[in-house]
Formats: sequence, C-alpha cells, structure tokens
Amino acid sequence: MTTDTKWTELRTNVLENIMSLMNSWNGSAEEAVTIIADNQHHMDQLKVIEQKLSEDEAFQYTSTERQLLTVIIPQQQQMMAVIRTEKNELMDKMRQINKKNQVRDNYVSVKRDSVFVDRGI
Repeated sequence: MTTDTKWTELRTNVLENIMSLMNSWNGSAEEAVTIIADNQHHMDQLKVIEQKLSEDEAFQYTSTERQLLTVIIPQQQQMMAVIRTEKNELMDKMRQINKKNQVRDNYVSVKRDSVFVDRGI
C-alpha cells in the first residue's frame, strides 16, 4: 500500500464523516450553521490531505469519493440557501421594527424639554 493510497483512504473517511454530519440535519437554519461549523474541522483535514497527496492523486477521486461529493455539495448548497433565507427574513423583520420605531417616534416625542417654573424668586 503506497503512501498516496493511505491518504486517499483517509480522504474517503473524512468525506464519509462530513456526509454523516450532513445526514443529521433537521432542516433548520440553526442546525445548518452548527453542522457547517462542525464540518470546518473536516474541511481543514481535507486540505491537509490534499497537500500530502501527489498532484495527480490530489485531483483523482475514487468512485466512492465522487458519489459522496455529488451528495455533499448539493446538500451544503441547500444548507447555505436555508441560512440565506433565514438571514433575509430576519433582516426584513428588523427593518419593519425600525420603521415602526420611526413612526412611533414621529408621533410621540421622546425628548422632554426642561420646564422651569418662575415663582418670583
């Protein structure tokens, strides 16, 4: 077994770990953020493995790795889309709150002017 073969097997294992984390996703934006953050460690491992492999081996994925990647990449994109949608909804809600606050502030004066009573002193 060559060194490149060992690194390739390790790369397959890392991709399987990424896949198993992604399969645990419940569809929520919060969970997507958590999974993506947890997968960052695996992505860092992949970078190290790619550096250890020869140039030819680094870009030649096995059929198992290709199958994993064809599932991982779209699922990652779907997670990112859910996060973007949630972010946009939150931004819209914040804009609505800001507008409501502006309307309120236009009707109700928040500033109170000082009132001095002249008592003939």
